[in-house]
Amino acid sequence: NSPMNFDHVGKAYLCLFQVATFKGWIQIMNDAIDSREVGKQPIRETNIYMYLYFVFFIISGSFFTLNLFIGVIIDNFNEQKKKAGGSLEMFMTEDQKKVLQRQKI
Repeated sequence: NSPMNFDHVGKAYLCLFQVATFKGWIQIMNDAIDSREVGKQPIRETNIYMYLYFVFFIISGSFFTLNLFIGVIIDNFNEQKKKAGGSLEMFMTEDQKKVLQRQKI
């Protein structure tokens, strides 16, 4: 058995996290595709439907999660911008704010 497998819930979560980070996910996918029933030796590419599982997981888990993460960041940025009066002065130092005030005069 490979050290990263789906035999235990904790290990399965670690495997899915590793697949989501694209670090060593090909070995995990190959092990899952070669798997058979409990107690039986793996045979190469026995369970080809696991390809669909990994493709679906990568598309939904990675790309949609990334879009959600970016959406939360943009939403928080817009909220902070509203609190600052709709300007970008929240990112300026005091000296930069003084220069901006002088330019407005």
